[in-house]
Amino acid sequence: GGPERKSATPPEMEAYQTQIHFCRKLGYSEDSICKVLEKLGQGALTNDVLSELIKMGDRAGLVGDEATSSSPKLIARGCSFVESPEEKPETEDKDADPSSNLRSIIIDASNVAMSHGNKEVFSCRGILLAAQWFWDRGHRDIKAIVPSWRKEMSRPDTPITDQHLLEELEKKRILVYTPSRQLNGKRVVCYDDRYIVKLAYDIDGIIVSNDNYRDLQSEKPEWKRFIEQKLLMYSFVNDRFMPPDDPLGRRGPILDNFLRKKPNIPEHKRHICPYGKKCTYGSKCKFYHPERSNHSQLSVADELRAKTKISSAK
Repeated sequence: GGPERKSATPPEMEAYQTQIHFCRKLGYSEDSICKVLEKLGQGALTNDVLSELIKMGDRAGLVGDEATSSSPKLIARGCSFVESPEEKPETEDKDADPSSNLRSIIIDASNVAMSHGNKEVFSCRGILLAAQWFWDRGHRDIKAIVPSWRKEMSRPDTPITDQHLLEELEKKRILVYTPSRQLNGKRVVCYDDRYIVKLAYDIDGIIVSNDNYRDLQSEKPEWKRFIEQKLLMYSFVNDRFMPPDDPLGRRGPILDNFLRKKPNIPEHKRHICPYGKKCTYGSKCKFYHPERSNHSQLSVADELRAKTKISSAK
């Protein structure tokens, strides 16, 4: 262990540091990497080191302990993507795609990162955790809005952690930077809150933030109504992203329906059509037809027309 490291020759020490650097980039903690290297020896092959780390189950980049989840991870072990929205195979029928009924998500990344960093640090991992939560639910149109100056090095007055995650999320077209520039040595930034609200309003998406945007609510009445209806607040419990089950209060929709374009209505709450199979309204009937759940929604008249066409074709 310790003595081996002290007596290491410069080339061995360089190889040791390279191993640590490589595994750190994959999201493993330095403590775990050192334990594995002490166990296998400093000359261990990278594949053997990774194999041992996987056995240890140190998966810092995964959200929660969902290693067995069927949903693909945005960033596995911290910085290596598994599947992106644009790479998803399009073999499925679009009507059958569950993500088509899910609303677009606009994350106020500055608000989320500072919240995860306890309002002291801009924690990029918080952005990943929020994006991952929506990804795991099936959302594929997720955008996190960040001022472009957050690409700059961490400074004592603006500390930032896990900055490499910004680059990875940008590669996946999830992170979007708002413009900024230097003018006479001073940083000129666009108001990212306006970007967030305008984008969400234009695409009828959900804003993820603990900010009420009071200044923007007073700018336009339609923005005020939109923010009141489409703002999703949240909490972080350590590394767990937790939005409320009732985003608009006890009388509003449950979270699952809040995030959908068309709400799912539980069968026991649906009003069954009193005419049953004799109903002639077909898909236009506003009542629920349990007998049609897996069958045609055509009206009786339309079904008769369809049958007539088939028989005449024969």
